[in-house]
Amino acid sequence: MNQVNFSYSTKNIPCPSKVSYEQRLIEKTGIFLKNLRWRAFFYLNPKASAEDIKTYGFNTRKSPPSIPEMTLFENRLLDIIQSVEFTKPPNGFQMQVKQDMNKIRQDNQLVIKADKTNNYYKLNKEEYQQLVSKNVQKEYKKSSEANVERITAEAKKIAQDLKLQNRIETTAEREAFITLKDHKPNFQNKPECRLINPTKSELGKVSKQILQDIVHQTVRATGLNLWRKTTAVIDWFNQNKNSERSTFIEFDIVSFYPSITEKLLTDALKFAEKYTKITESQMEIILHTKKTLLYSKEKPWSKTHGEHFDVAMGSYDGAEACEIVALFILSQLSPILGKKVGLYRDDGLVILNKRPQEVETTKKRICKVFNSLGLKITIEANKKVVNFLDVTFDINNNKYFPYMKPGNNPMYVNKKSNHPPNVIEAIPKGINKRLVSISSDKESFDKAIPVYQQALRNSGYSHKLEYEQPGELPKQKTRGRKRNITWFNPPYDTRIGTTIGKQFFKALDECFPEGHKLRKIFNRNTIKLSYSCMPNVAAIVNCNNSAKLKQNSKPNAESCNCRKKDECPLEGKCRSKEIVYQAQVKSSKGTETYVGVTATEFKTRLANHRQSFKKSSLKTATELSKYVWSLKEDDQAYEIKWKILGRAKPYSNITKRCNLCLLEKHYIICKKELATLNKRTELLGTCRHSRKYLLEQTKSK
Repeated sequence: MNQVNFSYSTKNIPCPSKVSYEQRLIEKTGIFLKNLRWRAFFYLNPKASAEDIKTYGFNTRKSPPSIPEMTLFENRLLDIIQSVEFTKPPNGFQMQVKQDMNKIRQDNQLVIKADKTNNYYKLNKEEYQQLVSKNVQKEYKKSSEANVERITAEAKKIAQDLKLQNRIETTAEREAFITLKDHKPNFQNKPECRLINPTKSELGKVSKQILQDIVHQTVRATGLNLWRKTTAVIDWFNQNKNSERSTFIEFDIVSFYPSITEKLLTDALKFAEKYTKITESQMEIILHTKKTLLYSKEKPWSKTHGEHFDVAMGSYDGAEACEIVALFILSQLSPILGKKVGLYRDDGLVILNKRPQEVETTKKRICKVFNSLGLKITIEANKKVVNFLDVTFDINNNKYFPYMKPGNNPMYVNKKSNHPPNVIEAIPKGINKRLVSISSDKESFDKAIPVYQQALRNSGYSHKLEYEQPGELPKQKTRGRKRNITWFNPPYDTRIGTTIGKQFFKALDECFPEGHKLRKIFNRNTIKLSYSCMPNVAAIVNCNNSAKLKQNSKPNAESCNCRKKDECPLEGKCRSKEIVYQAQVKSSKGTETYVGVTATEFKTRLANHRQSFKKSSLKTATELSKYVWSLKEDDQAYEIKWKILGRAKPYSNITKRCNLCLLEKHYIICKKELATLNKRTELLGTCRHSRKYLLEQTKSK
């Protein structure tokens, strides 16, 4: 395997194509206007209150009703989309990134990320699949579709109890993948990998909120050192570093996530019940979300030990599950170590003021605790200097300073990256602030910064890193009430000459002036704009890998089956799926065009169109049928020709986007000459392809 030498951070964002940018702008505008419509609807109809249920962040799938008072504003936003112009050429850095991305797309090899460094490596498809299979078979065994159905049925029942079955989707069958442990010895000859299971239950979002509350209440009641950030570790170090005889014990829990068993998590929750109430339904939700399956080559796999119980890395509530277990571990260590021990996920640190022999005895007692819990650890005792997270702690000199793992050179977002200007401006200041916060004094700071300073220069920044004595933060004034704000998040692109933000606020002020019925809820205090980012290099590389792995997996048979081939409505492609099509209607009145979309075979969709042309009860089914019926009522002869405009994938519960609907909206809004019969308000239409993924659509057995 060969290393890919990116000379820049993969967090850099390349300039997208014009079509990609416009589609993302359409998507973000649609989301914003739907939120606005719902807000206006409940403001204008206070009695039509929403369902009194806790939604846990799951949005409704219903289309918002049309609000006449918003029509002018909606039209102004659509005008902004149509007026977007690319006036600035890409800079030299962007050209370099574009060339690199094109090379990666054209190369047949996959580009795989390293586990704990910024490195990437090229692998053949076959070599990659062998590594994945090897790691899957090491920890998992084949499961069955019956188990998948059983877990889905349980999820549906829980969702019904929460009254969210029409909002929550079934678990997406995401393929397992690996990252490469290039920091291990003999890596090139015997590569080791970390297996990542990205399959995660949507109910994990509910479990996450429940576990967050449990963890918060338990930490507050017990005062255990559960660390979530480096500064908390530094505060703990400063409180316990006094004695010259003090030494560290450093330990790491081996494979923490996979090692958490159902019994261990249950015991941890029972421990937390002493400090906060956990209902039976909450316990059921937490344990259900751990019934995780891994998918490899589209087949389900379950854990070799513990059946379907698995705390998957990357799951919605995986970090919180680890935290509740970590609190339970700390409670077991507390009788031995008191407040002298702390945990950050799987990394633990102890400071002891004891003789070396006593420290070794304590080390053995710590090992005994972990063995009783069924966990393995690596542990080192009597250390004066330790590297913990991104800080080196030196107890000899009572100092701490930034630490970087060997082979992991820092890389920052380039100044010419396609990020919003405020993000670019904040990067060097944020780095400076971070380095100061993890340096005990100016001497430690000055010794550590050269590599970071060079990384900033390599990324195009002239900012000089300087030590500033950290002082107390000024007390922030707390608001008496929380303002209800709706955000508009258009994508950012450096090449855009159109001032989207300026035009947006101008439209807001003019469409909702003083005295307007909706002025109270739609003004500059309640409507805010913040630019979003397009996909970065890492996301593009991952998408490229996925596309290459799926090549030829499911060939799309599109051969025509018309009896008379020369009369095929789509020139031999009538069985095409996942397309955006156009209908050209010619009559004595002129030529009109209509754009439609189908995820199924075009022939099936065409049959529905022809039915709407014949049955008067279906005359209003589409804008095309309305126009055809108007021609028939005027005794006008007409001819319809069909053609394919583009192809895209429909909604997937993996990507959470419907590229097929977005492509259709792009043609209707940005290429209106191709869709003269369509209405621009179709921007707010609900995607028809996502409904089949909802839990309420699954069949209970």
